[in-house]
Amino acid sequence: NSLSVTADYFINTTENMILQLDPPSTAGVSTGMYKNMGKARDAGIELGINYNGRIGKDFTFGIGATATAIKNKLLELEEGRNEVVSSSNINVRSTLNPIVTRVGHQIYAYNVIKTDGIFQTQEEINNYVGKDGTKIQPFAQPGDRKFIDKDGNGTINNNDREIVGSPFPDFSYGISLNASYKGFDLNVFAQGVQGNKLFNALKFTSMNPSVGNNYNMLSGILNAWTPQNTNTDVTRIISTDKNGNYGNTSDWYIENGSYLRIKNITLGYTLPANLTNQAHIGAVRLYVTATNLFTITKYTGYDPEVGMDELGIDKGRYPQAKNVLIGLNVNF
Repeated sequence: NSLSVTADYFINTTENMILQLDPPSTAGVSTGMYKNMGKARDAGIELGINYNGRIGKDFTFGIGATATAIKNKLLELEEGRNEVVSSSNINVRSTLNPIVTRVGHQIYAYNVIKTDGIFQTQEEINNYVGKDGTKIQPFAQPGDRKFIDKDGNGTINNNDREIVGSPFPDFSYGISLNASYKGFDLNVFAQGVQGNKLFNALKFTSMNPSVGNNYNMLSGILNAWTPQNTNTDVTRIISTDKNGNYGNTSDWYIENGSYLRIKNITLGYTLPANLTNQAHIGAVRLYVTATNLFTITKYTGYDPEVGMDELGIDKGRYPQAKNVLIGLNVNF
């Protein structure tokens, strides 16, 4: 039996980080220039453990686990700038733009308006007023979403946004198991992340009746608010969106992106050598392999493994397919 453990701690500081700016409204283009103007720091730890053992003369096994935790922070931008809002090239239907890179926070963080449930009665709407006594959400009706007026100016706008997390996980991990008993062999690999957030933009296009498209709606719209169905976070069904139920970039789109996925399972059997020798052939192995067999997650979108190339914004990316392969290896 053997046991090995590894641990590495690292700090990386990136100078002259390249970020893209939004163009001025008079530029006549939709995407802005890139500039060297950022300084960021990554600090983290990588852990690994492997154990190989034997029970009796026929059963051998190996267990391995790895974990990586990284904390990212933007230290500074060019003089006179505190943040870069990514809206021109990172958005949903030119309406939702949740990504901001702000000094003192993780890069590519989610900057959204927080919500406080759904208005149940007209009285709640009438009582939600600013300092001057006017309604904060004048277009709201029962069944519409309540947004938090963070800056206290009596209106809901982008100044009410707050950073609520990022697509970067607190840690990622992998677990592997290898075992063999006589002619049988088993290999299992699982992988996951914990503590990241995802922006489920699919809700905007497939649960929003005001978009006016011909898409099939997600089944979640069946749980929309009605006077008889009030215990829900899905607003009432209406062909307009004056209250900004969907049009506001809010934390309703933010979901827990943590998951554990069984990436691969392989079970094989190698025929006894005395049988293959009699047939004058080499080793013969039968096996079945399954990939992406199942996933444990609370995320309601198609696939929590959205990836950093999308910065955690899920626009309906096609999920990874499950595959089952049955094979035969024959050595002559």
